[in-house]
This record gives sequence, structure tokens and C-alpha cells, in this order.
Amino acid sequence: MSAVDTVMWRGDADRRMRSTISMVEIYDTEPDWDRLVAAHDWGSRMAPRFRQRVIESPLHTGTPSWEVDPDFDLHYHLRRVRLAGDGTMADLFTLCEQLAMTPLDSARPPWEGYLIDGLADGKTAYLLKGHHALTDGLGAIRVLAQLHSTTRDPIPGKPQPAPPVPKELSALDVLTRQVGEEVRRVPKLAEMAFDGVRALTDPKKALSRVLRYGRSVPRVAGMISPPGSPLLAGRSLSWRFLAFEVPFSALHAAAKSSGASVNDVYLGGLIGGFRRYHEKMGTPVETIPVAIPISVRKPDDPEGGNRIAVGRLAGPVGIDDPFERVLTIREQVRAARGEPAVDVLNAIGPLLAWLPGPVLMQFSGTTSQNDLQASNVPGIPWETFVAGAKVERMFPFGPLPGCAVMATMITHSQTACLGINLDAAAVTDQDLFADCVVEGFDEVLALADGDPTGRMIRVVD
Repeated sequence: MSAVDTVMWRGDADRRMRSTISMVEIYDTEPDWDRLVAAHDWGSRMAPRFRQRVIESPLHTGTPSWEVDPDFDLHYHLRRVRLAGDGTMADLFTLCEQLAMTPLDSARPPWEGYLIDGLADGKTAYLLKGHHALTDGLGAIRVLAQLHSTTRDPIPGKPQPAPPVPKELSALDVLTRQVGEEVRRVPKLAEMAFDGVRALTDPKKALSRVLRYGRSVPRVAGMISPPGSPLLAGRSLSWRFLAFEVPFSALHAAAKSSGASVNDVYLGGLIGGFRRYHEKMGTPVETIPVAIPISVRKPDDPEGGNRIAVGRLAGPVGIDDPFERVLTIREQVRAARGEPAVDVLNAIGPLLAWLPGPVLMQFSGTTSQNDLQASNVPGIPWETFVAGAKVERMFPFGPLPGCAVMATMITHSQTACLGINLDAAAVTDQDLFADCVVEGFDEVLALADGDPTGRMIRVVD
């Protein structure tokens, strides 16, 4: 397990820091159960991480190990439930948030899948719930793209890898791996030291680089972030899910007209929603602390694990003009991506992993107090099917590691699907907040030249 994954995994010791990620898919019909089971069996062989469990180190320091679960039982991981109530989308998301809040079994591969029958109009839903240590958003999409089909009918001739061979790790095996990793780090540290000595041939340049990096670290670590909003100060163990959709063409048109990226427009809509919510609740603020993930994943990186850095923004809630807000965000995002210390967490991660659990949790808690964490993950741009059912929508929901609101957007076919997980103690009027998010997006979508090509809607019925 990588050092960043270790921080996420051990964060579960604090119930407020659980790193469960969820994906809710909506199918146009009920998939064939036997094919669905077979697809999960095949998928877990194509992506062996889903057959692996976490083995902690004997001293609970250093990075844990992944091992193939000798007792892997698909019957445990894949479940079938029926939706209560009238089968509305609101009923569905209530069930999904309850399932997402239930902790994963740390003695098994950390994921569960639920086929949910009973949606109105003959539709069916599927919830995939897993620990963030399994993978980041981009890695999850790579896995989903591989596991989804391009046709309703079975595709013959698919590769059929054998199940991974279980190998139980002993405490000595884990310690040996940890020591080996530290030994392999020595040449890298020596190379860094050599580079440092060589840099002294130009001491002015070396000093400038050190100072720029040193000034960057507090910004990246969130030590000089704006204060959190008093309106959103509450924290609890209660998650609430909100889902929205908007035509991707509308986001693209607004981005093109404003000279920004789709991600800038997305953040502008979210922060516009926060502005309206604060105004209607009678507590206006100028800025809020915002965190965005910055992918450092390379094409040849393995699909498992997390390859992300953190960017920090001062969310311009006080800017009411949507054009100015989007451009302000654009410049902040560029600055965050260009921070010299942007990858500091991955750099110091191996050291953090050796901290005792309580100390590591204290560090995690002090660096995660954001009012908003928002990510935008490129999705699957073509139609997909699962066991004979067409995937109509994919709504992602991230965890709440100390933040008030976690927003995640993914594009499926031509629709941008937005999933928001919010802390019920921070956002006390969830329906009002949802209305404000829609209004915030409508503001930025109106930046498109000519008539807007679409509007955001909340998914409730």
C-alpha cells in the first residue's frame, strides 16, 4: 500500500474520517442476475485488487500490505436488495447514503456491490461501495470502463485470467517488505542529497528554489487557508446525498464563452451555490476553504491506489458576478497546480506512514477542515451496458474527511452527473442548499453565447 493510501486506510480509526467512496448507477431495466455475478467474478480476476485484503503491520506503523484473500467469497461482496417506499430517486439515495455510512469489513477486500430493485418505471440501480485506498477517481473510471460492456449481449472471446493465487502473509513478511522499501529509498535520498550539493554551485538559484518551496508548503498543507464559514462549522457522522445532472454540452459552451475550462465552470457553479445558500441563511461570507484533487497519475501507473495531490483555493463566495467568479477560480486553479510543493503529501507520505496511529489521525484531521472538496473526473464518453441493462446515469459520491461538502462530477455519455455528499450538521437545510446549487449552476451556464444549451436539474423523482 502506498503512503497516501495508508493515511486514508488508517483514517478509518476516526469515524469522522472514513474514506468510503460510492458509485450509484441507474439501469434502464433489470440486469440478468447470473450474468451480473459472472461479470463480478470476471472483473475481480481482471482487477485482482478487488480480491485483496489489507494486512496491517505488526506494529501498526509503516505501510500495510495487500494480499489475495484466501477466503474471498463473492457471495459476501455482491448483494441484492429491494427499495422500500414508492421507488423514487429520493428513496434510492436515502438507502444508498445509509449503506455508504455502514463501515466496511477490514478483514475482507474493502468493497461491496448492491443490486437495488424496485425503482419506478421498471428501472434498477446498482451501488458500488469501496474504500478510497483501493483507487482514486481516475483509476476507478479505468476499471469501470474495462468492466462495462459496449453491447447488451455477451461478448465472446474476452480474456479469461485465472483467479489470483492466495498467499497468506506473516508478520515477518510484512516487516521484510517494509524494510526492503526503506532500503530502496536510500539511493533516492542519496540522489536528492547529491542534487542538493550540486545545486550549491549556484547558491543564489538554490536558495531561491528552497525559499519558493518553503513558502509553498504552508499553502499546499492548508496552513494559511481562509477560515471556514461559521454557517458550515458543524460536523457529525451523518451523510446526506444529493444528485444533479446537466448536459455536458452546456458546461462546455459556458467554458468556451468565458475562456475557462469545464472544471472552472463546474467550480464556479458550486461556489455560486454556496454564495446563494449563505445569503439566504443570512450569513454572507467572502471566501471559504476549498480543496481540489490534482491527478499525478501517469499512463503506466497501476490502476489501484491513489495518485493525487491536493490543491487549495480560497473559494470566492463573495463574488456575485458569475463571469468574474469563474475567471478568479481559473487563476486560483492555475496557481494551485503550479505550486512548487504541490506533491508534498506524496513526498512526505513515507514518513507519515511511520507515525503512530493517533498522531497520524491528528495530522489528517488538521489538514482536512475544508468547507468544500470538489473533484471532476472524466467519465466514459460512450454508451455502456451491464449484464444486458443499459447504464443511463452514474452518480459518484466521495467521503467526508472532515469537510462540510464533498462534490464529485463525472461525465457519462453526454450527461455530466454530479453527486454531493454533505454533512447534515454542516448543511442544516439540505433542500434549500440543493436549490441554491441549481441556481449557482444556472448562473454560470448562462455565460454561454446565445441561448443556453441546457440547465441543471436535481434528481429526486
